[in-house]
Amino acid sequence: MDARIRTAFELIRASLDQSIRLSALAQALYVSESWLVHRFREQVGVPLRRYVLWQRLWRAVESALKGLTLTEAAHVAGFSDSAHLSRTFRETFGVAPSFLFEHRGELAVCFASD
Repeated sequence: MDARIRTAFELIRASLDQSIRLSALAQALYVSESWLVHRFREQVGVPLRRYVLWQRLWRAVESALKGLTLTEAAHVAGFSDSAHLSRTFRETFGVAPSFLFEHRGELAVCFASD
């Protein structure tokens, strides 16, 4: 995998609590936006935008399971509020994130990373 794509992973994870702009990410990697979008999908297997969303969801789930409220978890993961997190979570997984709290001792959540 291209070292710039690995660096993109690090930059994304370090910036999940804020807006991640394609232009800023490409600039930080000294590549064009089109190069980054194309190579990221080619080498990672998912579009850059989808990867960012999955990282945000992973961070929110991890934070909620560690005891943060959904609002706190949403903010830590870069969602504007708990409603935004809930909508995105439901669209992605088919259940509300409150499901995590209702089944906290019964769940094993595994997100593949890298």
